[in-house]
Parts: sequence; C-alpha cells; structure tokens
Amino acid sequence: MTMLFRQTRYALVISLAGCFATPPLAADSADHPTTTRKVVLEKAIPGYRWKLIEAPVPALGRRQVLVHVRAVALNHGDLDLLKPDPSADMSGRVVASDGAGDVIAVGKDVSGFRKGMRVTSLYFNDWTGGPFTEDKVKNVHGWTMDGVLGDYIVLDDTAVARAPAGLSYEEAATLPTAGLTAWTAVTANGQLDAGDVVVVQGTGGVSTFAALFASAMGARVIVTSSSDDKLRRMQSLGTRDGINYHTHPDWSDKVLELTQGRGADLVIDVGGKDTLAHSVTSLAFGGALSIVGGLSGYEGKIPSLGLLMKNARARGIFVGSRADYQRMAEFIATHRLHPVINRVYPLEQGDEALRLLAAGNFVGKVVLRLAPAAGE
Repeated sequence: MTMLFRQTRYALVISLAGCFATPPLAADSADHPTTTRKVVLEKAIPGYRWKLIEAPVPALGRRQVLVHVRAVALNHGDLDLLKPDPSADMSGRVVASDGAGDVIAVGKDVSGFRKGMRVTSLYFNDWTGGPFTEDKVKNVHGWTMDGVLGDYIVLDDTAVARAPAGLSYEEAATLPTAGLTAWTAVTANGQLDAGDVVVVQGTGGVSTFAALFASAMGARVIVTSSSDDKLRRMQSLGTRDGINYHTHPDWSDKVLELTQGRGADLVIDVGGKDTLAHSVTSLAFGGALSIVGGLSGYEGKIPSLGLLMKNARARGIFVGSRADYQRMAEFIATHRLHPVINRVYPLEQGDEALRLLAAGNFVGKVVLRLAPAAGE
C-alpha cells in the first residue's frame, strides 16, 4: 500500500503542475482557529492532483486533539493516490499520513495528551497495541480517511503519539510510516545482537531508518543500490558494505561472499517481486526475512524450499502500532539518532517535492514545512 511502481511515477507527477499557483491562505492565529489551509485531492486527467484550499476547522470531539501541524513527510503512497481509481471517488480527501506539530487543544475526555505537547500523527487511526487485525486497514490517514496535510488538523487521541525528544518537527514527521515500518522490520523477529548481519535494500526512507536502527544495535549493515553515490552516502551513515545491483545483478552471491558464505541474519526486502528470491538466498541459517514493500510488484513468490532448508522465517511488515512507536521513540532518544532528510520544501512547492519523490534521486526522506500561522 505504501509503495508505487517506479515505471508509473512520471506521468502522475506531471498532472500536478500549477496546483500551488494560488497564494497560501492564512490560518486564524487564535488558540482555536476557525479556518485552516489544507491540501486535498482534486480530479485531474488522469487521476488526481493536489489542491490547496481553505476550510473550517472541525469541532473538537471528546476524545480528539487539535494539532498545529508544522511539517509533513511524504511517502510513495502519496504518489499512488494520484492514480485513477475507478472504484472510488477520492475527491476532497485530505492527503498525507505523516505530520508533526503541537497540541493546541484537547477534548474533555482526553487524558494522555495536553496543550503544548509535541506530537506526530500515526499511520493507523486506532492501532494502539496488540495484534494487527483487518479492521485497522479501514482507518488509515490519507487513504481511507482524511490525512494530515493542513495547518490545523483534528485527530482522534488514538491517532497521535508523543514525538521523541531532540528532534525537529521535520525530523519527527518522518517517523509515523517510514520510521515505524523500519523499526518493526528490524525488531519483529527479536532484538538484533552485536555483529549480526543485516541486508537493507535501497536508500529511501524505510531503508535509511533500518540502517540507522541496525547500526545502533551493533549490527553489520550491507546496503544494495543501483547508485555508487548513494552507497557512499549510506556508508557515511554507518553502514559497512555496499552492493551495486547493476554491477552485481546476482547480488545475493555478493552478500554470501562478503560474509564468507554465512549470509545475513536479517534481510529487509522493499523490492518485492524481483528481489524476494535473492533475499532468501542471502539469508543465513536461522535468518529472518522482513517483507516491507513491492517496488517491482507485490505478486512475487517466496522460494519456500530456501526458507525450509535454512530453517528461516519470513514475515510481512505493515507499519506498526502506537506501542511499537513508543518503543522506537525511546530507542531514538537513547541513541540520539536523527532521521535522514534529503530536502525540506515549503508547502507552496509541494509539486516540486512530489517530482523529487517520484524520480527517486535522493537518500532518506522528502519533507514539507508548513508556514507558521499569522501572528507567529
């Protein structure tokens, strides 16, 4: 759900040209503003584009919080929503799932949050803990319900989490989807031990987070990419080895070579159809495969014999719960980690941010900074 096939991106982004031509609308500067800027989906040919509008701030419910959003991080799913969808009309849907800001008001039955607290949104509206269930998918910000790209957003108190100390708004905004997905992928099969080998595919948001987390746990991280420049950038973040899969198309053989035939204790697969076989080949005996995405397609087959013969495990990763987020936040604060951000754009340059996201020529995350409200 959170990925978009590379071959479809360019055409989608072209439809966004000019959608930020209107000057931004100022939000009310009072503690309880009555109007807000927000970005919604508007029909275009083909599919949808972003539209910046002014709208009323909804009334605050008993179990809701009003957040002044300062930054929003983009995900590949934000591009996917621009594609035509004959089964549903998405017009008017507020976009994006990952925002960071300040609580400026709380409903009368809210107990875990207070005015002035720095928070982020969560990908799922109501997955606070426990096992994942089918109903959780029905309440996803920016997908099945309104997202968070606006100056003032009302969220259920189950849909926010306290941001880790020491992070900027822009850094905190990268956590709800990419950060938490990576954390779950790294920890779902148990805590890594120092010296474990972890293979991370690519250099996008999930991959850079996974490399940061695994390196902080003392693991040896091997990164795959089609770009030597990106591999060098990842080494500056603490990864030990890089494999260019254009130079080494059978990159799993290179993993085995680098590990003297042992393989990886954990492989984080974001590629999907075209990478699953290599991921399994790369595993060590007793290793684990975290399946995160499907950049090359989701219909790939996992070689079951390869898992069986290595007594290995494969697990699908779909972001995580608020309880998972809180564990991640503690780890980030303890190890003083900072998310990798490639570029921050002002909201009015959202079309340019989407073009960069679609092109994929970056390492880490792409973030939008919302302008302060009038009077600040």
